[in-house]
Amino acid sequence: MQFLYPEWLNGFWLLIAVLVFFVWTARRKQKLLSQFADSETAQFLTRSHSRGKERFKQGLVLMALSLLVLTLAQPQWGEIKKEIKRQGVEIIFLVDTSLSMLAEDVPPSRIEKAKLELKSFLRSLKGDRIGIVTFAGSGFIQSPLTLDYDAFLLFANSIRVGYIPDAGTSLSEAIRSAIKAFPESKQKNHVMILLSDGEDLEGNTDAAITMAQEANIRIYAIGIGTQDGAPIPLRSENKKISGYKKDRSGEVVITKLNEDLLKQISDKTGGLYIQASPSGREIDWIYQHTQNLEKKEFKQRLVVERENHYQFFLAFAVFLLLLEMLMNPTKQMEKSHV
Repeated sequence: MQFLYPEWLNGFWLLIAVLVFFVWTARRKQKLLSQFADSETAQFLTRSHSRGKERFKQGLVLMALSLLVLTLAQPQWGEIKKEIKRQGVEIIFLVDTSLSMLAEDVPPSRIEKAKLELKSFLRSLKGDRIGIVTFAGSGFIQSPLTLDYDAFLLFANSIRVGYIPDAGTSLSEAIRSAIKAFPESKQKNHVMILLSDGEDLEGNTDAAITMAQEANIRIYAIGIGTQDGAPIPLRSENKKISGYKKDRSGEVVITKLNEDLLKQISDKTGGLYIQASPSGREIDWIYQHTQNLEKKEFKQRLVVERENHYQFFLAFAVFLLLLEMLMNPTKQMEKSHV
């Protein structure tokens, strides 16, 4: 036998406290009674009270509490084998890790907001296979498609700006890399979720969009940034801002959200474009939209679970408490005959 919540077994310390309380109250009653009357008078006054029945009632309470503690700990024994079928869509998250994602017009920064959005999706996903492609001047498969959400979270937490050595931003290379991460079958359950400020220094996205259309892949875009833009901070080793990125003429670069390109990508592939918001409601909207797509059945999994048997302990505890309530602690007095 094992317990699902063994920490509740600490409740047995409460039983010791209740037992000590019962002993203390019995002695206290006896002491007060001895102060009120002598032993013969006290015995006469309490002749209808049964100490044996009182102790039995207290024993029932202690037994019921013990069973309630075991109920909360949820004892388990035996095994149940369950076959779990998982259905869902396949989602690749495209995360922009170019230098412009260091801008702080979206607190705490664009890249941290993108990671927060990505990890927030995990709360909604139910059986979908997910992966990550990070990109700057080129694309990199950070996490292949997986049903292991814990492993996915580790990859998500490791995303950093500058991780990809190729400078610049190429959305076309990102889309091509993500297409390669999907199985080659052209199914209607393949989705990309693009998290980017929309800056594209390389251009030539039309060819990549056409490839996504031919592969039946929908691209949903979440714009990270603002149209007013912000400079790109450069930080020293101690994380303090040492300056801002400048162009060749020495002017501070202001990076702005390019909504037009992100809308174009999502519209042409049958997806949606939504700008990131503090509330994160765009996550729910996009997820609900993906649920209208055709679901794919992934591999089945055999799970062995322990059987819960707390019901017996709970029922017996209730029975003992009812018995204690119904029991009269007084003796049956013999009728005197004249």
